[in-house]
Amino acid sequence: MIRFLRGVRHALSGLGHGVRRERNFQIELALGLVAIGMAWWLRISRIEWLAVAICCGVVLSAELFNTAIEKLADTVELGHNEQIRVVKDVAAGAVLLASVASLVVGAAVFLPYLAAIVRS
Repeated sequence: MIRFLRGVRHALSGLGHGVRRERNFQIELALGLVAIGMAWWLRISRIEWLAVAICCGVVLSAELFNTAIEKLADTVELGHNEQIRVVKDVAAGAVLLASVASLVVGAAVFLPYLAAIVRS
């Protein structure tokens, strides 16, 4: 149990690093909170809540993985290395893909609610 709690503490430390020091994580977290606020305000369905929550989690997780890969790559290779550049670009591409997919899901969930408000 102590090992598990120590692992949770380390995980929270990594999450805290993202919140305090990583600008992209902060932006994505803020956008996720806006999405959650809109979901609450619009009273979306349970399945739509799941979609929004999963998208937020995937984007934030992808950003943390990207940060970890970048930090490790910068530690391993101080100068320019083409393979390291590719690794970092691929990790950033994963974040972009998750973000675009989340944007599509967000549009599919929120636009009908917003259109109904505009029509009324």
